[in-house]
Amino acid sequence: MTTRPSPAPGRVDQIVFAWSDRLLAGGRGLGPVATSLGTDGLRVWNERLAGGDVAVGQWLAGAAECAALGALRFGRQGEHGAALRLVPARDPNGRPSQLVHALVGSASVVNAALVLGLHRWPEWSTPDRLGSTPSELEALDAEALWAHARAGLDEPSVRRDALAGLLAGVLAAPCDSYLAEVSPDDVGLVAGLVHRLDGVAGAAPLTMLLGAQVTRPELRPRLLAVGLPDARNGRTPLTTTGGADPGVARVAGLLADLPPASLTRPRSPLTSTGALADWVEAEHQRATGGLDLVDRAIAGTLDEPARRYLNGPKGQEQLRADLRNAGTAQLTDRLLRWTEAKPPGLSEATRTLRQVAAERYMADGGEDRDTADRLLEAARRMGLTAAEARRVLANWYAGLSKVTSADQYSAVYFAIGAGIDPASDDTFARLLSGMKAASLLEWSRLLAPSDHVQAAPHFMRAAYRQWSRGDRRGDEDVRALMRETEMFHETIHDIVSRCGLRAEDENDLYRTVLHLAYGDPVTDLSPVLGALPADAEATQFRPWAALADVLADDRAHVFQLAGQARRRKAPSSVLDDMLGVLSSTDLIQGLAEQPGQPGLLDPVCRVLTGRTRTPAEKRATCDAALAGRFLADLVEKAWPDEAGQRFRAYTLLLRAVYQAGDRSNGGGLTRTDVDELVRAGGTATFLLAVAAQAAPDAVVPALLHTTRRHAADLGLSSEFTDYTVREPLRAAETRTTGRRAPEPAPAGMPQGRHAQDPHPVRPAGPGPARTAPPLPLPEPPIPPQHFSFDPPTAPRDHFPSGSEQEPPDDGRHPIVVWIADRTLQEWAIAVVGLGIVVLLCLLLFGGSDETPAPRRVAPTVTVTVAPSASPTDGAETPAAGDGTPAGGGRSPQPTTGKTP
Repeated sequence: MTTRPSPAPGRVDQIVFAWSDRLLAGGRGLGPVATSLGTDGLRVWNERLAGGDVAVGQWLAGAAECAALGALRFGRQGEHGAALRLVPARDPNGRPSQLVHALVGSASVVNAALVLGLHRWPEWSTPDRLGSTPSELEALDAEALWAHARAGLDEPSVRRDALAGLLAGVLAAPCDSYLAEVSPDDVGLVAGLVHRLDGVAGAAPLTMLLGAQVTRPELRPRLLAVGLPDARNGRTPLTTTGGADPGVARVAGLLADLPPASLTRPRSPLTSTGALADWVEAEHQRATGGLDLVDRAIAGTLDEPARRYLNGPKGQEQLRADLRNAGTAQLTDRLLRWTEAKPPGLSEATRTLRQVAAERYMADGGEDRDTADRLLEAARRMGLTAAEARRVLANWYAGLSKVTSADQYSAVYFAIGAGIDPASDDTFARLLSGMKAASLLEWSRLLAPSDHVQAAPHFMRAAYRQWSRGDRRGDEDVRALMRETEMFHETIHDIVSRCGLRAEDENDLYRTVLHLAYGDPVTDLSPVLGALPADAEATQFRPWAALADVLADDRAHVFQLAGQARRRKAPSSVLDDMLGVLSSTDLIQGLAEQPGQPGLLDPVCRVLTGRTRTPAEKRATCDAALAGRFLADLVEKAWPDEAGQRFRAYTLLLRAVYQAGDRSNGGGLTRTDVDELVRAGGTATFLLAVAAQAAPDAVVPALLHTTRRHAADLGLSSEFTDYTVREPLRAAETRTTGRRAPEPAPAGMPQGRHAQDPHPVRPAGPGPARTAPPLPLPEPPIPPQHFSFDPPTAPRDHFPSGSEQEPPDDGRHPIVVWIADRTLQEWAIAVVGLGIVVLLCLLLFGGSDETPAPRRVAPTVTVTVAPSASPTDGAETPAAGDGTPAGGGRSPQPTTGKTP
């Protein structure tokens, strides 16, 4: 008789089964290819596991990687155990096969609990690693394996109701075999069942296969979870909804609330439902014995010795141990009743209760959110401090091997609810570092309208810090959130208004969401505009103004944003604020880049006019305007048929750029400004606006320049133009030089009279001065009535009428006296009037600004005039063909002749 090797309790061996042409047991096919066993041990286990074919996996459909787990027992008394992990594989010919990694040893060590705890063990063999796996493996230490198993099970994440349903099915039929109608990869749920009832319910050991079936009937596992049609044969179904017996359901609920580590196993397995129910009731009473004192304190029946014990050190220790084994629902109910009763003289017990409540919230908060919220509320009512909450949070975080999204949610909610300052807590900062930007913004959105609004901006800033350390690109999830929340306006508005933040802080919050969503720099403003609130007036255009401040470095985007705000009927103050983020030169250049869209002209001019600029800034603004031809392209294209609108536009620009003031108050464009503007050129409307904005001493030069420019555009000869624009000015200056020194004016009369200038005044144009020809050219046509200019009415005390004028004492004719007594200012007004008449005549009858059409050549008329001597020595002789003699006398009769 062959003696089978007895298993060593502290040793766990390995066997890897796969398809090979050279198996360790001989032959080819599916069999052992690597092991830590000797020859005899491998032969025995190869027979038991049928060369790796004792369990055949039922792979999850559509899964990229799937695994089946099993725990089987061998031997007459089930003293040998095998933990199996099966994964799909291919043989050398590409046909479906499987790879099995088996851990074998004593059944007290290698059981269902071990394989469930090792479901994420990194040392499992896989098809990818099979080629590098040596044929000789190392034996494993049982204690080290169980350390991995205990850390690998995350039982607090198990759904309590689902677990209670499975337990109820086993309690109702403790000796049956079961088919668990759960997903084979729901390891935590199956582990909750195994940890509580393995070795307790039924005489047979609790073996199992998840996602696989056995090929030998004698190895039939008690617990099976597969999707095969015939798997139900001979098995009791276990469902997450439980059975119909309310008594069994109650006992199953109590068992689900008890932590597995707190259970005391019976001396022998229990085979009836009643025995199991009694065992569960006893375990529940034992685990919750300390709660009896709590119940008596709530009811007010606690005597003084018991009060001193519960509030002392030993009572605190027992209370903690008992509460650790109590169910979450029961604990929450007692804590809420404690906050209502407020038992006196139990301050230490209250402190222990609120700390236990906080710890239980962090441990079991993911199971039932409603119960968890009530638990945290009870802890707050009992006076949970921020320092206590920080210690609980730090201890909980230190015990985590991996932080899930559910853990983050529970921790954030606990920290906010317990009053932990997110900006100063290191544990909280580590938690947020792993959250996505969209999740952090969602937290801000959730907290902004709540009592914890002070924490909302911290989440936004945390997201911004993470983004700034990365590639600084936009996030599609955040863009979707911006479209849903209309640029996060409501949340930002709540934060700003309820936290008392300034406009600069509001702009920073908008900068945060803008860059998180669309990156930095923003290359396309269209999606940003599409995410802005639909009801702009209800938001008082605050998102527009904030984004303009954020985009201040991008002139085109600011103008695009301001253009949309104007189309949405933004008030003038909003437009001024938005455009005010740009420099003066950017304002001019930005307008120049908007051909055909003059809507922002008024706000730009308001911003420029309201600014106090240094001389250098003013010079730069003027240069920008001159370089852009004072936005001629914009103005002319915007109002091609409306001269009045063009005149107004140029007027606004001239006032805003030069800030010269009003002529009526002594301001206006200076001679230097006028010369600069006229040299830059421009349309007739622009030059007329220059004349209208010129200072009193620059009006005549402006008109003369304007007339000369327009005459040249019309093709008129320079001689005609010179005669038209120079003769009135020269006459006025000549009269000014002959003026006598003024007599002292009586009281109330103006004192400003020009002194006589003994030197003749040169004409404005180049070349030597010429005297006016005595024969005037034909008079210009009378302008239409709607362009007529009435001379200003002189004050009575300065300019008396003809009926009031007294004859002069020197015997001169009154008209001569009146002409001689005119001041230079009065002659300048007369010249201005004459210049305006000439200009309007040219504008009305001289054609348009466009190049005039070719005109017919008229017959030339030759006029022969006899020369006459000049009465003045040194006077110039008029040029031939002028038709005007230099001196007086009767003009000779002209001789006319037609020239073909």
